[in-house]
Amino acid sequence: MKTNQIIKGIIGFLAVVIPGTVFLCIPGILIKYPSLAESYSRNTFPLISRPVEFLSSLVPVSLTEIFVIFTAASSLFWIIWLIYRFVRSNHKGRFAYKLIIIAGVIFSVISISFALLHGINYTREPLEKTLSLDSPQRNPAELAEATAWLAKMMSQTRDGLKEDENGCMILSTGLPQALADGSKAMDSAAVIFPVLSGNTVLAKPVALSRYWSYTGITGMYFPFFGEANVNADVPDSQLPMIICHEISHTRGIAREQDANLAGFLACISSDRKDFEYSAYQYAFLYCAWDLSVADEDAYGKVSAMIPDNVRRDWEQNAAYWKAFEGPVQEASTEINDSYLQANLQEGVKSYDRVTDLIIDYYFAYVKGN
Repeated sequence: MKTNQIIKGIIGFLAVVIPGTVFLCIPGILIKYPSLAESYSRNTFPLISRPVEFLSSLVPVSLTEIFVIFTAASSLFWIIWLIYRFVRSNHKGRFAYKLIIIAGVIFSVISISFALLHGINYTREPLEKTLSLDSPQRNPAELAEATAWLAKMMSQTRDGLKEDENGCMILSTGLPQALADGSKAMDSAAVIFPVLSGNTVLAKPVALSRYWSYTGITGMYFPFFGEANVNADVPDSQLPMIICHEISHTRGIAREQDANLAGFLACISSDRKDFEYSAYQYAFLYCAWDLSVADEDAYGKVSAMIPDNVRRDWEQNAAYWKAFEGPVQEASTEINDSYLQANLQEGVKSYDRVTDLIIDYYFAYVKGN
């Protein structure tokens, strides 16, 4: 009789765990068939994510933040309660089995949900290929030309923007309107680049953003709620790019380098000058750093083009993030790196790939036209 119960227990456990395990393996399989994953991301993902995003949008605050705080605050209570129930139980084997089954169900629900709402999107065609940006390695002269263009556009879009008492850029509207305009910017970009089309979502500010900055994180897409969460405490010059970057994740753009490019394209397609400036500034900093390594003289010429108002924004950004440096940020970076590698990415290095994509965009869509 006990043998039969053990067999039934094993079968029951496998029945709830195997589905989740299978879905965890799907991205690893689809990475060999990017066209199939691309079809899923464009056609199926928007349909699956729409009800999740709709329900989430009914709540004006970040559900992700509430979930994280509640989980962190209650986890110790649940552990103590379960231990107490186990000790007091007259049927400890049955109690332990039920816990294992419940854990298995939770594992499968999380695994399946993550795969469908985000994991598979990591294996779709890279955005550089979709937009025909997968060109050969650019030389230093081409890097200098693209960086000079970014410097010019950055200076032009910075002129006339609102400033605070320290002469640093602030948003042209309040934060709520800027958050709402993120999807509008993405829709504008999707007119030229249909791959960026998708459901309309409202990016949400995190109430505890000031404390969140200690992790060095500026935004997060939480697929289980379909939420684009934004660190609202960072300097305003960064916010539009962060908003559009996170919204791109809700539209099936999973890779970080692709989300950077998508955010850039959305911002420069916006009718808001502060969105454009945020994008050009973001791209320039990456390209200028690479140019300083590749050709110091060319970097010096481009650097001389930067006006004082832009430099004030850079100084504000540098001072802001320096205040949050420490072990928490280092640990957060390690965790994020491990997460990205677990999803078949290069890790946090993938964020830095934006330089090549921006240069290719310049030659293909700006100079090419």
